[in-house]
Amino acid sequence: MRKKVLKVKDLWFRYPNSNWILKSLNLELYEGETLLVIGRSGCGKTTLIRALTGTGMHIYSGEARGVVEVDGKKLEEYSLEELRKVIQVVNQDPRTHFVYPNIYEDLYTYAIQIYRDEKKATEALELVSNSLKIKNLFNRLYFELSGGELRRTVIAKAILSKPKIIIFDEPLMWLDDIGVEDYLNVIESLRSYGISILIFEHRFMPLVTHVDRALILANGFIREISLDVFRKPFYSMQSEVKSRISSDEKGISINNLWFKYDGDWILRNVSIDIYRDDAVVIYGSNGSGKSTLLKIIAGYLKPVKGIVKRFGKAIYIPQLVSLFFTEESIELELRSICRNSGDFKKCYSKGYSILRSYGFDDLSQTPFNLSWGQQERLAIALALIANYNIFLLDEPFSGLTYLDRAALVDYLKSLPGAKVITISSKDSIPFLNGFKLYNLHNGSIIRDFSSDRVSQRIDLSNLSSVYSE
Repeated sequence: MRKKVLKVKDLWFRYPNSNWILKSLNLELYEGETLLVIGRSGCGKTTLIRALTGTGMHIYSGEARGVVEVDGKKLEEYSLEELRKVIQVVNQDPRTHFVYPNIYEDLYTYAIQIYRDEKKATEALELVSNSLKIKNLFNRLYFELSGGELRRTVIAKAILSKPKIIIFDEPLMWLDDIGVEDYLNVIESLRSYGISILIFEHRFMPLVTHVDRALILANGFIREISLDVFRKPFYSMQSEVKSRISSDEKGISINNLWFKYDGDWILRNVSIDIYRDDAVVIYGSNGSGKSTLLKIIAGYLKPVKGIVKRFGKAIYIPQLVSLFFTEESIELELRSICRNSGDFKKCYSKGYSILRSYGFDDLSQTPFNLSWGQQERLAIALALIANYNIFLLDEPFSGLTYLDRAALVDYLKSLPGAKVITISSKDSIPFLNGFKLYNLHNGSIIRDFSSDRVSQRIDLSNLSSVYSE
């Protein structure tokens, strides 16, 4: 009989002065089992992680009722330090796990803290680094690593303490196709070690063949769903997909663009014309120069060689979309825009109407507490209010559920002006029906006409059924 390493019975949780977020929640995780948890944005995923790791009570002063047992011991019987040796959490942003910039120094120092013995720490680090194939990264700095390399290194750090459970919070976020494949290989390695794994992920499609069970979290409740649900076709084939008919007027014109920071050329002889009403997607792996190209189009960076012309007002919305906001509330964001408009009253009236149409009735909300999808939507609405007509979105699908991706595309298609977005994974392409696809590889950009001839298109009815099972 398999051992239960996590048992949750009738768990309720809320923050001070708030309603219950988790309600009568029951959950069991067995030794060596891999469990996938999905749910819409704002479903309580982060709160559940905090409740399971004790930080919800100890750090966020939340109130919990019910029973949580970890490795046969009640949660309240652990100190936070003891609990972190049993349950490890790998965060959405792996960079938050590093204390020292050098990989070896960071891992070795952490191993010493755990084992209090140089020989044992060295042996543990040797075992983990060989298992996850990260020894070649020891002399690197963490901010030099790719997304996949960062994930592998952080997972290595997590298993140094020999935890019973590893919780992954959005592990596929910001990973390109190569990084996703790398992560899936690591998961299989962890499974072979008998470590129990709990994965919270919006981008769940690549994971479903690598998990034992799946749960859905909705409205504070959690329930198991059959893996057969994921075998429904989420894509339908569509032949001769035509991109939107473009205006004859150019929105962006780039001719023989070259760019580098210090060493090698990042962009090489890039030429592209984007028309006034075009919807364009640029696909490329992490580090291919996608963000750099958008920043050059926006005017934030200057090309080393070549010409960039903008026939309109361009706005860049970064991958970490929270960096777009500067004010404490939506109201203040709107006022900041309208102060520079020349007609505050007219701008405010128009802005208020646009914000409501984008689902923002309460302008007292702070942008920083919104879900990822809401932040993307708010950034687009604010750009529209400020009369931008060239919209440049860097990896806007990061952190979004599949349904939120589809909704975001609808908003983008309705925008007046040129739209350019970047993606690093091909599983995003079916959401972008009607967009012109370009590939950015080795610094060069090439139009990909294959998406115009035969394309997968997302099937929203089947996808929605997953969340309603």
